[in-house]
Amino acid sequence: MTGRKNAMLTTEDRRWLTGEKRYDGEHAKQQRYQRRRDIRERVYNSVLDFSILFRHLEADEREKLFGTPGMRQEPITDDREFADGIRDALAFFLYNTGVTSVMSADERRSEPIADWLLTEALHQAGRKDGILVESVELDIDAIDLPRTSLLDDLEAGNELSPTELRLLLESEQVDTRVVQQHIRGQIFEDE
Repeated sequence: MTGRKNAMLTTEDRRWLTGEKRYDGEHAKQQRYQRRRDIRERVYNSVLDFSILFRHLEADEREKLFGTPGMRQEPITDDREFADGIRDALAFFLYNTGVTSVMSADERRSEPIADWLLTEALHQAGRKDGILVESVELDIDAIDLPRTSLLDDLEAGNELSPTELRLLLESEQVDTRVVQQHIRGQIFEDE
C-alpha cells in the first residue's frame, strides 16, 4: 500500500500516515508540521483537479479506469483496491463535510454541506449525459453506537447484536483475519 508511485500522497506521506515512518530528534516537530502542511496542500490541489478531470478527461480514458458506466451489475472493477479507494474517497469527502450530523440522533441541525455537495454532484453527473435531476432525497437510517460502550459490553461478556459486532469489525482495533479464522473454525470444523 505504501510503495506505490507518488500521487496525491508521496510514498513518504503514506509511510508517515500509516505509522511506518516516525520523525524523532531535534527537528521532529517541524518535520511533522511540514509533512502535514504539504499533505493538506496536495489534497487541496488534487480536489481542484477533479473539476478538470470531470470536464475534460476523454470518455475512453474514463472507461479504462471505471469500465462502461451502467453496463454492469457487479462492482465497477475487478480491482478491489481501486474499488475500495473510490468508496473511501466518497467517505472521506462526505465525512469531512459533515454527513454524520445528518446521521446523529441528536437534534437535527441545519443541512450540512455534505447534503448540498451530494445533491449538486448528482445534478452535475446527470447534466453531463443530458439528464435533468429534478430532486434528490437523502434518507439515512442510522443508529448512534459509541465504540467505547460496545467495548465495555464486550469486556463484560454482554451479548452484542450483529450490527454492534459489525461496527467493532470495521474498527481498526479488530484484526479481521483472526476473526475470519475463528469463524471458519467454528463453522467448518463442527461439520
